[in-house]
Amino acid sequence: MPKKQLLYLALIILMAALIWFLSSDSKSTISLENNFAISDTASVSKIFIADRNGTTITLNRNEKNWVVNNKYGVRKDAINSILTTINQIRIQKQVSKNAFDNVIKNLATTGVKIEIYTNQDDPDKTYTIGSSTSNHLGSYMFLAGSETPFIVHIPSFNGFLSPRYGIQGNKISEKDWRTTNIFSLKTEKISRVIVNHIQEPEKSFTLITASMILLNNLGNEVSFNQENALQFLNAFKQLNCESFKDKKERKESATLLHELIVNNDTLRTYSISNVKLVKDKEDNFTVKRMHATLNNGELMLIQDYVFNKVLITIDQLQ
Repeated sequence: MPKKQLLYLALIILMAALIWFLSSDSKSTISLENNFAISDTASVSKIFIADRNGTTITLNRNEKNWVVNNKYGVRKDAINSILTTINQIRIQKQVSKNAFDNVIKNLATTGVKIEIYTNQDDPDKTYTIGSSTSNHLGSYMFLAGSETPFIVHIPSFNGFLSPRYGIQGNKISEKDWRTTNIFSLKTEKISRVIVNHIQEPEKSFTLITASMILLNNLGNEVSFNQENALQFLNAFKQLNCESFKDKKERKESATLLHELIVNNDTLRTYSISNVKLVKDKEDNFTVKRMHATLNNGELMLIQDYVFNKVLITIDQLQ
């Protein structure tokens, strides 16, 4: 056989061997272990998350919504984000040999464990999320049962994945998952609303909805605008706080500003003492805030812009 033909044959054999090797390698790793995603997120019944500090989060699906740690409703945007991520994550590539040891060490010391259940006692998926890649376009993750960590991403999504699992700085918090909803009442479910302006009592009022009576701070019945009253009551359909805070953040000397009683629930607002009252988001945009408690419970941070719709004065109803 001529040398030229022998050379072509050798090249063909070499290419065939290379293709077989790549195909075999893919099947033994990528295609078998590219199994982070769950295609049917409607079947997900529970998500368990644990960080290295001993903090755990359990998200359970019930008939109507999701609950965090069997205590609070879960924020819709947060649960939608993690379910979308669970569905769309894909392996970008294997971790290189040079980076292997460092990635494994990072996963072992700071990684956050994720378990995903679909109405079973054992998790369908268990994996650990580590740090982001240097370009912040992927995250290091290790799937239980695999032999190597991977760089995982969401195609067309420019960012790393840990925040989509509620992870901030390798830590998780129950407060980041719980709903910020304070009042969610239809107008017909409201029997009375009392707004007390502690510093300016003459602006206070009581609105009794059964007979649509407006009383001033002295208990005298006064006339009012029905349309303004309905607009006021409609504002209680969706009122959210910004976040939940540590009680110690509220100073004992903080000034009580308002007392808002809706049916049998009492919201009290306080000034934020010795703290900057305005948080700059942009040069030309500021958000004013107050502290608040509901039924003397947890301390919340609320925005004036949101609660000014219900912390109105009696004049605004007339």
